[in-house]
Amino acid sequence: MSDLPHGWAETTIGDVTEPFVSIDPTKEPNVEFRYLDIGSIDKSTQTIGEPKTFLGRDAPSRARRVIHEGDVLFSTVRTYLKNIAAVPEELDGALTSTGIAVLRASVAIDQRYLFNWVCSDEFVGKMSGAQDGTLYPAVTDKDVSGARVPLPPLPEQRRIVAKVDGLTARTARARKELNRIPTLIARYKQRLLALAFFGEIIGKRPSKGKTFDSGCWDIPDDWDWMRFVDVAEIASNLVKPETIPDLPHIAPDNIEAGTARLLPYRTIAEDKLISAKNRFYPGQVLYSKIRPYLKKAVIVDFDGACSADMYPISARSGLNPRYLLYWLISDDFAQFSARHEGRTVLPKINQKALNATPFPLPPLEDQTEVVRRIESAFGWLDRLANEHAAAAKLLPKLDGAILAKAFRGELVPQDPNDEPASALLERVAVERAERAASPRTRKTNTKKDRAMVAKPVSTRTRLLDDCKEWPASGLTYEDVAKRVARPYDDIREALFELLSDAKPQIVQAFDPDREIIVLRRAAA
Repeated sequence: MSDLPHGWAETTIGDVTEPFVSIDPTKEPNVEFRYLDIGSIDKSTQTIGEPKTFLGRDAPSRARRVIHEGDVLFSTVRTYLKNIAAVPEELDGALTSTGIAVLRASVAIDQRYLFNWVCSDEFVGKMSGAQDGTLYPAVTDKDVSGARVPLPPLPEQRRIVAKVDGLTARTARARKELNRIPTLIARYKQRLLALAFFGEIIGKRPSKGKTFDSGCWDIPDDWDWMRFVDVAEIASNLVKPETIPDLPHIAPDNIEAGTARLLPYRTIAEDKLISAKNRFYPGQVLYSKIRPYLKKAVIVDFDGACSADMYPISARSGLNPRYLLYWLISDDFAQFSARHEGRTVLPKINQKALNATPFPLPPLEDQTEVVRRIESAFGWLDRLANEHAAAAKLLPKLDGAILAKAFRGELVPQDPNDEPASALLERVAVERAERAASPRTRKTNTKKDRAMVAKPVSTRTRLLDDCKEWPASGLTYEDVAKRVARPYDDIREALFELLSDAKPQIVQAFDPDREIIVLRRAAA
């Protein structure tokens, strides 16, 4: 921060934030409170979910801090997780944990600028480096308030916030679209499998009347509907784990649903609680009979033992094992298996029901071509999935780069007419000193504090109260924004509403001397 742009100043979080109120909810045992803890913050979107509620008598010991709309909440525990969020209007007056730093912007700093700085990699990195503890690494409120912040002039802060919001909105849209890609890929794969088992993927047309039962569809003339047992054999060779201690073992959880991919697995020797297993051999298909709708199947190229919840299946003569595999992970087969699922808490298909399911059997050469085209298309889709994963990883880096550029003063141009941040900080310091020197003291009153935060002063009310002290010549929008110290969008909407009133108390006027539009109190 040594080379700050013109008009910027280096200060601390404590110098640009206001104190918050702490209360003891147990003193009001029958009052219902809303409460936000670390679990209430969605770190992926940095927003707040549903708050918890409790009566004062049941309040957690850490539920003490009263929060306002616009406050920035920063978890002081495991700061690298970036549990950060701004308080929305509907949660004004709620409580939060003493494990969360409440950062309330003063007139010296824009709320959104403060939020973006706290979210930046630079700030989070410094906080993470200051953590104490190993099992429960955390920083203190003092660490947070003492952290440095680069402070531009207030108008430039707002320009930065507007630019950051615009750019991150684009990355948010990109993230939303990217998040749709895995679902689209899965759907496209299932559509390819459907075309494969109609024969259309290899250019053949289904022939009417070539059906197995009412639930089957038409297939090409030279294809046949068979029973599963006629084309494949479900092997059953139970083994005791202690007789083969180093044999690899596969469970349903070791297969990625709907992809025919094998995930990492262990040997029997690594797990002492393994029950009897089915032995399998290279070239067999392992199929999970539990929750058939998950479509878990894989071909293995080694021998081992699988869970009793799985079937080792061998293709009979005339059946390509890979054609069998793709049939088992298709939506069409899942629909057939669903008819025979056991009526239990855990749906599954038994061996008798599996053997009775229909199977569309093409000539061997057609099976080979179907498999080739499926795997060619799947290969392209898998490459697309890898590109999606790489792009998804880059988006957070892009957001971080935007913030880094913003806090170097490189995102928006500087305006030499802006009041320097140092002058604003001096005014804030003087006002604080005057408040500190005031002889008035204030006793803590839990009920009064709750009433104050439960009914926050709206931006409209703040404007109406403040306009009583405006000079007769009027103020520019920037001057009003400095005095009111509310978010840019809130001030804009409140002013638009006030100017649109039937009897407006604030009006716009043209100042001929300065040749600008100003805001004035309406004539009495």
